[in-house]
Amino acid sequence: MYSDRINSLPSYLFAAIDEGKKEAVRKGVDVIDIGVGDPDQPTPSHIVESLCEAARDASTHTYPSYTGLITFREAASTWYSEHFGVNVEPLTEVLTLIGSKEGIAHAPLAFLNAGDIALVPDPAYPVYKVGTIFAGGTPYMMPLSKENGFLPDLQAIPKNIAKKARIMFLNYPNNPHQQQQTNHSTRKL
Repeated sequence: MYSDRINSLPSYLFAAIDEGKKEAVRKGVDVIDIGVGDPDQPTPSHIVESLCEAARDASTHTYPSYTGLITFREAASTWYSEHFGVNVEPLTEVLTLIGSKEGIAHAPLAFLNAGDIALVPDPAYPVYKVGTIFAGGTPYMMPLSKENGFLPDLQAIPKNIAKKARIMFLNYPNNPHQQQQTNHSTRKL
């Protein structure tokens, strides 16, 4: 028997998508997978070789620092600056994780108490909502509509909800028309 916390979670969207894909393939449909984003091509050989080289290096056989490698954090900061024009401080604003889902899912545990509200875009990565529920919070869904350029309409959030909200998830590129709307990253909300 699972805990109430586990039972409160919605079914996992990507598992349902995978089942739908399998059923379509069984029926003979030629499925083009644009689902979860797993690679559909082999990893480039130079990356595989670098991984093998690192695995042979005894200095990589220990747990890393809990803060992550500073060289990685500096590289992430540089990449973010070059691609988005935003400067982030590697020591205080870059966090090393085992994956984005892990970080997103755990963030509400750090900021929400039971019953607190998180503002969640819709559509969005399902873990925003699931992480909020897992932390005991309540997701308030913010529809992303074409009429508003697929940005949240902050004025549409009821004042009592806005006052009680502890965190807000924002996703960029915005779903579903990120390529058409490249200037939204600098648009003031």
